[in-house]
Amino acid sequence: MRKREKRERKKQDRGIVDFMMVTNHFFHALREWILEMDDPRNQSYITYTQADLGYMAILKNVCGQHSMREMDDNFNKETCIDTLRLMSGNRELTEMPHYDTLNYYLEKLSPDCLSDLRKKMVTSLIRGKQFNRNRLLRKYWRVILDGTGLFCFKEKHCDNCLCTEKQMPDGKKMKLYYHKVLEAKIVLSDNVVISLGTEFIENEKEDVEKQDCEINAAKRLLEKIKKDYPRLPICIQGDALYAAESMMELCRERYHWEYLFTQKETRQKVLDESYEWIKSGDGAEKIKGLCEEKGTACYANHVEEVAGKKEVMNVFEYEYETESKEGKTHTVRFRWISSLEVTKRNIEEMILAGRGRWKIENEGFNNQKNGLYRIEHLNSHNSNAMKNHYLLTQIADILMQLYLAWNPYIKELKQTIKNTSSGLLESFRGLAVTEEDVSYIFRYTTVYLE
Repeated sequence: MRKREKRERKKQDRGIVDFMMVTNHFFHALREWILEMDDPRNQSYITYTQADLGYMAILKNVCGQHSMREMDDNFNKETCIDTLRLMSGNRELTEMPHYDTLNYYLEKLSPDCLSDLRKKMVTSLIRGKQFNRNRLLRKYWRVILDGTGLFCFKEKHCDNCLCTEKQMPDGKKMKLYYHKVLEAKIVLSDNVVISLGTEFIENEKEDVEKQDCEINAAKRLLEKIKKDYPRLPICIQGDALYAAESMMELCRERYHWEYLFTQKETRQKVLDESYEWIKSGDGAEKIKGLCEEKGTACYANHVEEVAGKKEVMNVFEYEYETESKEGKTHTVRFRWISSLEVTKRNIEEMILAGRGRWKIENEGFNNQKNGLYRIEHLNSHNSNAMKNHYLLTQIADILMQLYLAWNPYIKELKQTIKNTSSGLLESFRGLAVTEEDVSYIFRYTTVYLE
């Protein structure tokens, strides 16, 4: 496509108006959900509604504003005020809220309110049945667990900080204080993988004997997910850290879910040896020419019977040969454990699901850390506000992913996510929303996702 053609095609992109249209299509009650949250402020002294502050925080993220001061400077325009007034429904809005006002609100707001808001959004998407065809084996929603670090301090930030010692180049040891989070993401499609639940990994108090860890956080998070989505058929996915019988028992016995974990010898040595023994005796099925690389798959069901384990452990693996940049050939191998029985008919789908976990974990958090949202940037030193900023980023990411999946211009123009975000900021600052745009945003329409 020539540059002139790109410019002409780009004119058809309405930017923030299209974003509002997609948001209203999937979550037409979003404004009411925000206003229904328990407002912690003294009602006698407030100027801005919760919808004003909530939508401003969402726009901060989707427009790629990494700091509160940057948001304050770029959003200080009449067109921004007019658009926010339309989104929040507050006809008395005459100024954009100051970032101190937003931070004060988030310091007081309970994170449970934003978690409940996200639950309403996810439930709405699941009940819409638009993503049902992407379920694993046409039945199970894939939920992927992954932890990541958020903030790191040289001095103690709060009593909930985790603590570690780092060896310095001069041999001295230095204490570091940090915050981590565990995310559960639900796979709606290849392009839409959104936050289902969040558990902050933190100590209850300063002088604890044993620090909080990812496994304990995972147990708390799974309990919350079961409470919020009691009837949802789920297949839990995770790396080798979760491939322990205690986690498998939680999934199968208590919550009646399936699981699909990465298998490593260091995590399940006896199981690995049993599987290799089955393979050496030709007890495993082998299939060639699978997936894009035309590699080889091998699987054996109920390996736990040989390994003397209690939980169901069906093992399958996939390998293929590839060339490095230097021209050397090497073999790439993957291996997984699952409670789902593997067959010749579903082996390729199971392999793609297992490999998809790695891609989603890396690309998802990489985009949130280094790309659009910069979740490691500290928007507030208050612990409660830090959590709320993170949860608002996950809510904004749901809206952004749906917008990206719908937007017909991104692939056509080969536009990056950063450029898309910059375009949203440009239109938010410069586009005066007309009555025709309002009609376009709120009229009933059909939205097709890629």
